[in-house]
Amino acid sequence: MRNLILSIVALAACAASTQAVEAAKTARYRGDKLVLFNAAKAATAEKYQLAVSDETTLRIETTGRWYTPEGLAASERGNDMRDVPDRSIHMRLIVKLVPDGDNWQVAVEPVMMRYFAGRPNPDQLAPDDPSLPGWAPGKVEQLHHAIHEALAGYEVKSPGGVVTAPPGSPGSEPAASTPAALATPPTPTTPTTSASAPKATPQ
Repeated sequence: MRNLILSIVALAACAASTQAVEAAKTARYRGDKLVLFNAAKAATAEKYQLAVSDETTLRIETTGRWYTPEGLAASERGNDMRDVPDRSIHMRLIVKLVPDGDNWQVAVEPVMMRYFAGRPNPDQLAPDDPSLPGWAPGKVEQLHHAIHEALAGYEVKSPGGVVTAPPGSPGSEPAASTPAALATPPTPTTPTTSASAPKATPQ
């Protein structure tokens, strides 16, 4: 019974985490772009060493590093891949502030490659590669969520504003009257009699 309860609690925690990540991915923020950028930069720097921080392009890039297939940091001498285990993954993360109308969104994109022992060139990996271990997209989601928490004070809760209902639907305003409908109806005309019609003569 205890194991069952722990499993239920663990599943609930995962569901909450998934909801939080989805909220971070779709969140929109409003404020000075440099203030937002610096907050995102600070949140990223808490987790990773930064290689690029460009206020002109609103782009942040972490220093790339190798991870073992299990997701542990792999030691390496410079860029010598021979020191990392077989099938290790090299990852760097690119964070960008993207305009969305009057608001801003945060995009986090991983750049990854996998090392195979005995092969000189690693394989490039797409973010949605099905062979990726779970920890790889997890790092992207964790950074996205951390930045979202740093920008929470600037989040736009209703990015779409008020949606106007289509005409004729419940709650919609009645259609405006046209000028023709507002015009004064014309006065009915009376039949005219001919002035030249002869008068009846008494017999």
